[in-house]
Amino acid sequence: MTPLLDTPDTITTSQLSYLHRLARDHGMDRAALHDAAGVDSLKRLSVASASALIARLGGGDLPAPGPGRRPPRKQRSPNVIAMITVEQTEQIERLGLQFFAGDRGQFDSWLEKNFKVKQARDLATVERAGQIIAVLKGMLGQPLNTATGIRK
Repeated sequence: MTPLLDTPDTITTSQLSYLHRLARDHGMDRAALHDAAGVDSLKRLSVASASALIARLGGGDLPAPGPGRRPPRKQRSPNVIAMITVEQTEQIERLGLQFFAGDRGQFDSWLEKNFKVKQARDLATVERAGQIIAVLKGMLGQPLNTATGIRK
């Protein structure tokens, strides 16, 4: 058996997933895949060995992510604070004005009273903007009393 590698040359997550998919496509169970690889665990394969096994199973290069699947995001440092985006500011403005029937004064007063900011663009973080968007969507989801024009 191949010794467990503890180096950057160890099989990648993408290779591991691709090997499992190829095995499924060939009707192989887990034991048969491990036998074909000559290891008791695929995690013991090197990148080169995994590539050779992928080629033996008829796979080519690793496929690109399919529709609706994004490549993995880069990890953000925990000390980095994401600032509010223009899209979030516009969404807050749109939802707020929709709820307050276009009354800018009422909307700005609501922001100041509940979130201690004078305008949506004064919000600092993505997290805070997300909270306000959620609140506004919840408020818009309340049924409207057609007689009074007030949401319950």
